[in-house]
Amino acid sequence: MSKRCCRRARAHSGTGFLCLVPGLLALSQQSPELPAVPQGTQARASERVLQLSLEDALGIALRNNFDLEIERLTTDVARYEALGSWGAFDPILSVSGSASESENEPISSLAGTQDNDLRLDSALSWPLLTGGSVDLAYAHQNSETDAPFATFDIATTDVLTATLTQPLLRGAWRRYATVDQRAREVALARQLEVERETRARVLLAVYNAYWDLVSAQEELAVREIAVELGKQQLAQDQRRLEVGAGTEVDVLQSETNVAQQEELRLRADYGLRQARDTLRRMLAPRPEGGYEEYLEAWDWPIQTLTSLPEAKTGPGLDWRVALQSAIEFRPELAQRRLDIETSEVELQRSRSQRLPQLDVELRTSSAGLDADPADAFDKAIGWEFPSSSAALTFSLPLWNRSARNAERAARAALRRARLLYDRFELDLLAEVRTAVNEVDKQRESVGAAAKSRTLAQRQLEAEETRQQVGLSTTFQVLQFQEDLAQALSTEVLAKAAYAKALAGLAFSEGRMDAGCAAGEAGAR
Repeated sequence: MSKRCCRRARAHSGTGFLCLVPGLLALSQQSPELPAVPQGTQARASERVLQLSLEDALGIALRNNFDLEIERLTTDVARYEALGSWGAFDPILSVSGSASESENEPISSLAGTQDNDLRLDSALSWPLLTGGSVDLAYAHQNSETDAPFATFDIATTDVLTATLTQPLLRGAWRRYATVDQRAREVALARQLEVERETRARVLLAVYNAYWDLVSAQEELAVREIAVELGKQQLAQDQRRLEVGAGTEVDVLQSETNVAQQEELRLRADYGLRQARDTLRRMLAPRPEGGYEEYLEAWDWPIQTLTSLPEAKTGPGLDWRVALQSAIEFRPELAQRRLDIETSEVELQRSRSQRLPQLDVELRTSSAGLDADPADAFDKAIGWEFPSSSAALTFSLPLWNRSARNAERAARAALRRARLLYDRFELDLLAEVRTAVNEVDKQRESVGAAAKSRTLAQRQLEAEETRQQVGLSTTFQVLQFQEDLAQALSTEVLAKAAYAKALAGLAFSEGRMDAGCAAGEAGAR
């Protein structure tokens, strides 16, 4: 039976060990020595199974992953901070009112004894993108006095004032006035790249976890095949012993082999459960119903629907093409560029702070006084009694050590940011070359493993034929069975390593979001 299975496996070299399963199932139905299926296995067969393709796993992770959700919220924080920073140029309206009443002892016959005042002040200050500001003020005062020589017993005074303040050196013009806003916008752009990096790392982790799960499933299938082959050999040796053609040593060797293969199968089963939990952790499932249902969902088996990719034949990958893609798309490199831009913004700020302060102030105002509040307001707004002024304010710290050293620090920070960019670009070059070499190596490893598996199948067939005619022993057959199982495991591991190498190359090139982690097209 195993001989026919091996022939089928050799004829379908692309499917590896999977072609052995039908023959082994038929063997389990025909051989009375095989144990019945335990009741626990029948119960597990009725459990819910999570069928999951690679695309499904990636989509679920992008929706549920906690790290990515945290970065999304951090991006929202940076976005709102960037939008809010422009509030520094929002106009500010202020209004204040006051009332006062006083009684004074007259110091002369011309002075009054009572004064009552009502005052209303309002101002509108509008910061400008040039670093200056425009201020509009309106003051209204209503006064009542009993002074005998006052112009009016009850008088209203209205004053309108317009002021323009503009720095000419320190803090002047748009490049400095908007330095905080540009710094916030650069911080937002950098956070977007951090989010993109987190997204790429999450996708890479899901790719690796999914391929590890596929590999663990196929490794368990290999070990189950090895157990069935061992049981088949044990049954043959027992029959040969019964008819006097075999020895007890052969039976003991077969029993030992079955026990060893069962141990390896248990290890593979444990590895499969660990791989499932690792993938579940990447998908970050969240409770939607009761908590007990949420916990039960962690026990659901996962059935993968995406097979390991086949290795493509052809010339090696061009690492220069991959490097060009990495320089253009890697979010980490974009972050270093934005760090340089941030340092340049800080240098502009420090340069402006080192300049002397020279501010110009232009002011004009108009006042109106009358017993009638309406007439007083008309005089003020009609600019009947205007007054204007212009002023220059100059100041300079004599040593200016703070600003001078702040500029030096900003220059050093800019130089450091550029060196960090150069260092990361060098590291990226080495990373890309390593990723390309890994893909080429694993592609060749898949081919070598497939050839090794084919030869192991042929060796086992030949050794079983020799045993049938008495030219080989059970020990030698068992050895070749183990060689075949090891070759199948090696092929599975090689395919999984090749799939993970493709994902690693896509990550190195910055193409994880483009869905290019399952092919080699990007580096060709």
